Amino acid sequence: MSQKVIQYIGRTTDFRGNTLWEIVGNLPDWGIGRMVIRNMFQRYPEPCYMRILKVQAVDEQADSERKVRVTVQKTWRGVTQPKPVEIYSTSYKADYELVPVDQEHKYLENKKKVDSVVLPTKIELPPLLREYIKDETGDPNPMINVHFKKTHNKQARLAKDGEQPTLQLSMDMGKPSTVGAKLYDGLL
Repeated sequence: MSQKVIQYIGRTTDFRGNTLWEIVGNLPDWGIGRMVIRNMFQRYPEPCYMRILKVQAVDEQADSERKVRVTVQKTWRGVTQPKPVEIYSTSYKADYELVPVDQEHKYLENKKKVDSVVLPTKIELPPLLREYIKDETGDPNPMINVHFKKTHNKQARLAKDGEQPTLQLSMDMGKPSTVGAKLYDGLL
């Protein structure tokens, strides 16, 4: 007799762990003061964790996952955010894990921080638009100003006067990889 083959249908997930509701519901005082991590963010070398400050239950909605409103002090890639953050829309995801008290020091002692990225204040236009603007204005090298919305979660900023950007943005095709170079024979 042959073995049955199990074939899974549908979308898979990379989540490992429990929902926030399952974690805080099983802790005394709703886990206030405890440390929680999201497994999805453990791919970064810098520490990513959240310290629970406040928990609010939410009325259960029919035909939806159980959610909870949790206010946390969030440390993202080694940078502790200045204001508490509310987690609600992602609290149903089964990707949270409670950090045991005796292992919290591993996250607190990790002093790595993500390097800040300095963006240029002007970038070149896409090729077709560049040619159009050249014809219209006569400017041989038209540039466009970069608009960047600064938030507490982004580790990037625009370059100040006289400062050299750490990230160079370009609209050209760049140099093709060695594998794809044969596709461009005779074109470049």
